[in-house]
Amino acid sequence: MKKLFLFCAITAIAMIASAQSYNSDLNDLGQYVQRMYMNEPFEGARVVENVDNCYLITVVAERPGNDDYVTNRKAEVKGLSYANKYLNGELSMQNTIIHTRENSRGYSYEEIEDFIESRSMGYVQTMQVLSTFTHGGKKVFIYCKQLPMPEKPKGKKHRKG
Repeated sequence: MKKLFLFCAITAIAMIASAQSYNSDLNDLGQYVQRMYMNEPFEGARVVENVDNCYLITVVAERPGNDDYVTNRKAEVKGLSYANKYLNGELSMQNTIIHTRENSRGYSYEEIEDFIESRSMGYVQTMQVLSTFTHGGKKVFIYCKQLPMPEKPKGKKHRKG
């Protein structure tokens, strides 16, 4: 009976310990991107590549609101949008219409209407949250998605002869 209890206890401790482990590569990547942001703030998508892995990183800075869920959701949607634009491209069109009107007193004024349309094909489903931190009154979210490693161009071999 004692052996069974000891076996169950050791198994439970091992499961708890392994459940709380983290990927040190992603932790280092999150810290690296955070240092990049602190050095020079930016938003959008970038590709970060090391020897073994390639990651698509998106950075979103949002002013915190009253509801944390809404702030997190807005940041998530923006991050996915940045990733989609980076991977699949975007077609943007802008039309500006200027109306000149005159009132009853003879004064003229202009009304300007801007129409901006943006379209993108494709869809990025999910990205993992790497890190969140506060900088300059904004909450900064860093998302990542692992990409396949790009193939390295093979150089021509020179023959001695």
